[in-house]
Amino acid sequence: MKKKLFVVSAVLTGLLLAACGGNDKKETTKTETEGLATSQKIEISSPAPLSTLDTTQTMDKNTFTIVQHLFEGLYRFEDDSTPIPGLAEKVAISDDGLTYKFTLKDDIKWSNGEPITAQDFLYSWKKLVTPETIGPNAYLLDNVKNSKEIRNGEKSVDEMGISAPSDKEFVVELDQAQPSFLTVVSIGWLAPQNKEYVEKQGKEYAQDSDHLIYSGPFILTDWDASSDTWTLKKNPEYYEADKVKLEEIKVNTIKEENTGINLYQSGELDLARISGQYVAQYQDDAGYVTHSDVANYFLDFNKQEGTAPANVHLRKAIAQAIDKDALAKSVLNDGSKPLNGLIPRNLYKNPDTSEDFREFSGDHLEYDVEKAQEEWKKAQADLGDKVKLSVLVSDDDNGKKLSEYVQSQLQENLKGLEITINAQPKNNVLESRKNKKYELSLSAWIAGSSDLDSYFNLYDGTSAYNYGGYENKDYDKLVTDAKTIHANDPEKQFDDYKKAEDILLDQDAAQVPLYQSASNYLINPKIKGISYHLYGDYFNLRTAFLED
Repeated sequence: MKKKLFVVSAVLTGLLLAACGGNDKKETTKTETEGLATSQKIEISSPAPLSTLDTTQTMDKNTFTIVQHLFEGLYRFEDDSTPIPGLAEKVAISDDGLTYKFTLKDDIKWSNGEPITAQDFLYSWKKLVTPETIGPNAYLLDNVKNSKEIRNGEKSVDEMGISAPSDKEFVVELDQAQPSFLTVVSIGWLAPQNKEYVEKQGKEYAQDSDHLIYSGPFILTDWDASSDTWTLKKNPEYYEADKVKLEEIKVNTIKEENTGINLYQSGELDLARISGQYVAQYQDDAGYVTHSDVANYFLDFNKQEGTAPANVHLRKAIAQAIDKDALAKSVLNDGSKPLNGLIPRNLYKNPDTSEDFREFSGDHLEYDVEKAQEEWKKAQADLGDKVKLSVLVSDDDNGKKLSEYVQSQLQENLKGLEITINAQPKNNVLESRKNKKYELSLSAWIAGSSDLDSYFNLYDGTSAYNYGGYENKDYDKLVTDAKTIHANDPEKQFDDYKKAEDILLDQDAAQVPLYQSASNYLINPKIKGISYHLYGDYFNLRTAFLED
C-alpha cells in the first residue's frame, strides 16, 4: 500500500530581519532598495579559532556559527528558528512520519559553479556515520534506518536508509517518527559534500579555505587551521545571492573581552562578545544585545566504581549545596538563569499544548543546605570524615569564576569536603573527560536541535558522550520509549522524559544542572537584519546589512 504524503514548503518573502531577532520586520522592508551604506563590509570578533570546517567533524558552537554561513543543507532556520527549505524546494512526509522525500531547488550550485545534487547529500551523510570517517555528531542520525548499526560496525553503509532516486530527489527513511527531524537537518553537520571534490583534495580537504567549496551564502578566504583571522565574502553562486547584502565580513579571534570592547569603542570592530562585569557596565550602550542560550551548564561526576563520586549520597549532597540563584545573579551577572533540570528552557514545547518541557517537568534537586548536609553525613559514613575531590574546568575567565564559586559553596556548606581546581585548555578538558581522567567536571551542552533526546542521550548507557559512566536500566527504557513508541504522542513522551529526569537527578544525582547561559554582545547599531537562532549558531548574518 502506498503511503500518503503531505508537502512541507515555505515562501521566502525576502524581508530583512530586525536587529534584535527579527521581531519588527516592517521597519526594514524599504531597505531592499534604499538606505544601505555604500560599503557593506564589517569586522567582528570570535572568542576562539575555528576547529575544523569538515562539516562531518565540526562540534563546537563557535565553529558552527561560521559553518552556518558557509554551508547550507536541505533546510535552514528562519529568524524565529523555524526550519524552512534551504537547498530543498520542498519535502513530502508520509502520514506515519517515517519517510521524507526532499526535492532540491533548480540550479543550486557549489561556489565553484558545479551543480549541487542529491548525491552530495548521500555522500556526506554516509561519511558522517561510516566508522572509518565517523563524526562526533553521527548519533544524530541514529533514527535513520540502519544508521546506528552502521556506526557501530554491525552493518554496511550501503544499507543506510537514504537514497537519491535522481539528482533532485533525496529520500530518508526513519525507524521512528521524529518531529524534530527538520530542525536536525537545518544545521551544518548534514550539509552536502561533493565526493569528487573531497576525494581530489585528499588529506588537504578542509585544512584551509583554498581546499573547500561552499553551498551557503558566504565563502571563506585567508584561513587555515592555525589562523586567528579569516574573511567571509559573499558567494555569487548562492541561489539567493540577491538577499545577501554584506560583501565582506572580517573575523578576528579576540580572547580578551576588554580588547574587543576597546576595538568596538574605537570603531575598529562591529561586533564584540561580552560577559560578566562588562554586561552590567555596557547594558545601556546603544549596541548592547542579549539573548538566552538553549544550554545547560552543569557539574558532572565520574561515577566509576571505587571512586568517591560513585557514592550517591555524596552526589546528592553536592547537588543541593550550591546556591544557583546567587551564581546566576551575583557571580555571572550576565543574563544567565538558574537551572534545576537537565533540559533548558525553550528547547521544546508540546505541539498540542504549547507547554515548554522545562515547565512541565518542574524543578529537580534544588538548593537546600539542610538536606545537603543530611546526605553529606551519609556519605561520610561510607567515605570518611574528610573527602578531597578535584574539579576539572577550562582555563578561561568563565571557568575560573565558576570553579571558584563551586569550590567556595561546597567547602562552606559541606565541612570536611576539600575541592581543588584542575584548570586546563578547553580542548584538553574534552580529552580528559573522554578518557575519564577527572572526578568532577564543569561542562556545558548547547542545543544542536530541538530534540529532547539530544540531552537525555548524554546519559544513555551506550552513549559515547556518557563520560561519567552512568547506568540505569529504568532510565534507558523510559528514554527509549519516549523516542520510539511514544514519539507521536507528545503527552506520553513528555511523561516518559519527566520520569527519566526524576531518575537521573532526584534519585541518582547523575549531574548538577547549574545555569542556562545568555549570550551578550556589543554590535554596531547601524548593522540591521541579524538573526539569533535557538540552535546551530550564536548569530547569523545571512540577511544582515549596514545601513547608511
